[in-house]
Amino acid sequence: MRLPIQVAIYCVRPGADGWQYLMLHRLLKRLTFWQGVTGGVESGEKIHETAQRELTEETGFTVTPESIGFTYTFPVDEFFENMYETPPDEITQHVFVARVAHNAEPVLDPVEHDDYQWCDFDTALAMLYWWDDKESIRRVSSYLAHTES
Repeated sequence: MRLPIQVAIYCVRPGADGWQYLMLHRLLKRLTFWQGVTGGVESGEKIHETAQRELTEETGFTVTPESIGFTYTFPVDEFFENMYETPPDEITQHVFVARVAHNAEPVLDPVEHDDYQWCDFDTALAMLYWWDDKESIRRVSSYLAHTES
């Protein structure tokens, strides 16, 4: 059973001018959009386990995602209510970053995504639609700036 808890993982790799961010083009019946890796926590699963599972399922990457310590809630869209046994009023999302090698390329799950792009921060930010995704990637950028050695 899916819980009203999700993860968002932003994959980054070193580029010539700083971090490159992986944007995935999501396929849904009523809309398409760009995002990082996302997914829901299953019953009995820990949040970091979900982040690892979703990262591997959606990209093939096996690095360990790092929690950036940012969590937020958002209301459930009617389109997604059927994913839950009892539709929740809101979902809590936990944000992670996954640092991959400079030459890493994802292997997409064709059921969920049909395209990807590696881009600089400003381009990635502009590709995101929702305010909370934009805030998440800003927080990832700040986290990376404070944890680089």
